[in-house]
This record gives sequence, C-alpha cells and structure tokens, in this order.
Amino acid sequence: MPLHSDTQKLIQKVEKLSGRLVHVSEDQELKVMATITPARGIAPAHFLRYRPDTRSVDYLVAYQLGFLTRLFSCPAEERWEVVATREEQQRGIEAMGMTDFATDIAQSMLDQIVIQMRSFSVGTRVDDWIWKNLPDLWTQQEHAILSQLAENEQALAPAVRKRFPKQLIDANSVMNAAYAVAWGEVLGEPRYTIPFKALGYGAKANELLEILKETPDDPRADRELIERWAKCLGLDGAFHFELHSLT
Repeated sequence: MPLHSDTQKLIQKVEKLSGRLVHVSEDQELKVMATITPARGIAPAHFLRYRPDTRSVDYLVAYQLGFLTRLFSCPAEERWEVVATREEQQRGIEAMGMTDFATDIAQSMLDQIVIQMRSFSVGTRVDDWIWKNLPDLWTQQEHAILSQLAENEQALAPAVRKRFPKQLIDANSVMNAAYAVAWGEVLGEPRYTIPFKALGYGAKANELLEILKETPDDPRADRELIERWAKCLGLDGAFHFELHSLT
C-alpha cells in the first residue's frame, strides 16, 4: 500500500542521514506489529517489516524510522547501541531472578526486557515527536497506542504473573505503568493507570517519567536516558554500549 507523504519524507531523511536505502515490506510471519533491521556491512538497505493486518502502517513505519533518525542524527562517535557479554547477561539473569530457567530461555527473556527498556525510553521521545509534528498520523498513532495499553494490561493477569520471577515481572510492569501514565495524560484515558497503581507500580513509574523530564530530549542523550532507566529497573550491569557502525 502507498505510504503517507510524511512517512515517505522520513524514509528520505533516514536514507540521507545514513547513506543507505530503506526497504519497507509486509511480513505475515511477524509476531510484533513492526520491526526494523539496520543496514550493516554490505547490506544495501535498512529493512523495515510490518504485519499486513495492522491498521496503523504509516505510524508504525514512522515510529521505527524514528529510532534510526535519532541514531544517525548523532555524530558518528556518539552513535551507541546496546550489547551484552556473557558475563553481563549472567548478571542480568541473576538480577531478574531467572537463574532457575534454562540458559537459552533466560537469555531470551533478558534480551526482551532490555529491548523493552530501550524501546520504551527512547521510543517515548520518538512517539512525542510524531505526536507534535505529524498530525496526519494521530488517528493511527492513537489506535496503536490504545492497542498497546490494552495488551500491557493483560500482562497483569495472575496466571501470567505466576509464570515468571517477581523481579522480571516488576521491571516489565513498571515500564508498562509509565507508558500508561504518560499516554493516559495525553489521550485523557487515566483508567489505564488504575490496575498498575493498584499493584503498587505507580511510584516507580513516576521515577522513570521523572528521568525522562530531567534528561535532555537530544539524541546524544539517549545513552544517558537508557543508563538511568536501567539503574532504576535493576538492569544496570546487564549490558554495555558499543559504537554503531555500518561496516
């Protein structure tokens, strides 16, 4: 399907900043709504995939491109990505209470919570920029966010919470609570915060949001933002930063 002109402009911006093309395609096998694989080595393009059943294609494409826009807006020496050694992974597994899980499963869950931390912290900046600058995408953005809020609330079900360690559940729930508080205010939907506050996640969620307010909304400060969220969530020491390189 043809993309909105605002989305096409973002594609052009990422291509200009990175020197690589952006390839957008449908993927029926995709489990998430959209994802992007940045170009590396001889790869000719950044590959962005989305599920064909989504009603928010332009927003989801713009959201994924927002991360690359922030990354490549930084000088080359300040383009950081999150990586982890085996030792750091083990520290994260211990911090999240997953030592009784099989190693591959524990590593996978740790990867997911670290990705969530990066996506929610920096993603808040991306979402805020879209909300302020791309009004034609508001309907799609609101639809996607309301869907995400409903999905996050489902993770509070007792049957789900019993399956995983408390440390991991708490880290996930605090981030979901922060998301609910932030978007509840923007969309006038405070009811989404009620179940999180009822379970005691309100105060910690406000800590994350306070960090967002205190940290400059500058792509060069995204590393600091991620580090501070990690410390708040008990994930510090579970990863480190390496310079991103296209080669």
